[in-house]
This record gives sequence, structure tokens and C-alpha cells, in this order.
Amino acid sequence: MEEARLDKKEALRHIYLFSGLGDSDLEALARLAVRRDFPRDSHIFWEGREAQGFYILLEGLVKLVKSSPDGKEFIMRLVMPGETFGEAAVLAEINYPATAMALEDCQTLFFPKAGFLNLLTASPKLARNMLATMSRLLFHLTRQLEDLTLKEVSSRLASYLLERCREQHGRVAADLSVELPVTKTHLAAYLGTISETLSRTLARLKSVGAIQVEKSKITIKDPEVLKSISQGGKS
Repeated sequence: MEEARLDKKEALRHIYLFSGLGDSDLEALARLAVRRDFPRDSHIFWEGREAQGFYILLEGLVKLVKSSPDGKEFIMRLVMPGETFGEAAVLAEINYPATAMALEDCQTLFFPKAGFLNLLTASPKLARNMLATMSRLLFHLTRQLEDLTLKEVSSRLASYLLERCREQHGRVAADLSVELPVTKTHLAAYLGTISETLSRTLARLKSVGAIQVEKSKITIKDPEVLKSISQGGKS
């Protein structure tokens, strides 16, 4: 039991939400956290259900989705290992605003709502970190809304590839490759389009020399062309 708590404490130390917290706060969080694993294609929580708590993804990949009345799916966010999800509903004390589904076998830590809110009240540092996390999430959603309403699919895709390159390599340069973390169907839903349009857009970016495509691996060949397209330039 003690060894498991130490493992959770070390995992929490590397999470953005808990950065800079002292050992006592981390130990309290480790005692609160519950390990939950989800197989691929399973639902973690459903849109509209009461928010019982939030999660940290340790391993795997999660999509947060909203569905229209006609069944069309829009991916609001792709959650990577080390990221939190469901925390906005806990902080605002509302129902989950989206459905969370495991795209791969996932390992998570779950934080029950009541216990976490008690810790939040007792720790000013944790409260500040929570505000910073919410600000990052708001920035992400604002930029995503801007892209969907103001940019063409080619610009959205170019922006996404540049962002993934920075995440995976820390920079953008010619001949750096990006591994797509999801299928092209999921990526199309995330970009607010359909698979056929995404395939045509990838082909156009390839035809102008911006990228090279090999299954799920995209190699950036001309970063300047890709940046121009991401800003609304012609592809």
C-alpha cells in the first residue's frame, strides 16, 4: 500500500496541475487518487452525467467528444499522457460537458470531486495551479473555435501539424516527422471536417511540397510553406 502511494506521488509530481506543490500536498493527493484502467473503445464518462471527479491520463489516448442531434461527432480535445480531463466540470460544479472515450487501453488516476475540492480549499498553491490549468484549457478551446470559424481545412491541418511537431521535437524544421496519434477519421473529426476532405487536403499539401505522407507519419519538407498555409495562405 505504501509503495503504491509512493508511485502515485512520483507520477503526480510531473503533472502540470501539480507542479511546484510540496511533499505534503502531493502525499494528500496520492492518498486521494484512485487508479482506474479503461480498455480501448470504452467510455470513461458521458456528456450530461453528474461530474463525480476528474482524471489524469497516465498511459493511452482519450478523446473528448460532443455529438449533434443527428449523431455527428465533434472531437473537442485529444488528451495525451500527463494531461488532466474533466477538471472544468469539477471546478464549476456542473455536469460533464462532453463524453470521454478511450482510444487506446488507458491507465488513469481518478480524483473524487468532494475530496479534491477540500484539498483545493486548503492549498493556495493548488488553487493557483488550477486557475493556470483552466486558463490553458480556455486558450486551447478559444483557438480551436477561431480555427473552425475563420480558417479553411488546409490552414487548420497545417496549424495542427506545426503544433504536433513542436510538441514532439521542441521545434519546427525541415525533415522532422510527426506521428499522428489518432486515425485519420478521428483527426478529421477533430479538425471539423470529414475523412475524404482530410485526404484531399493532405494530398494538396504534399503536391505543393509542404509535407510527405507515409501512413500515420507526416514529414515536414518545407516549414515556411506550411506556416504560410496555417496563416491563411494558398495551398
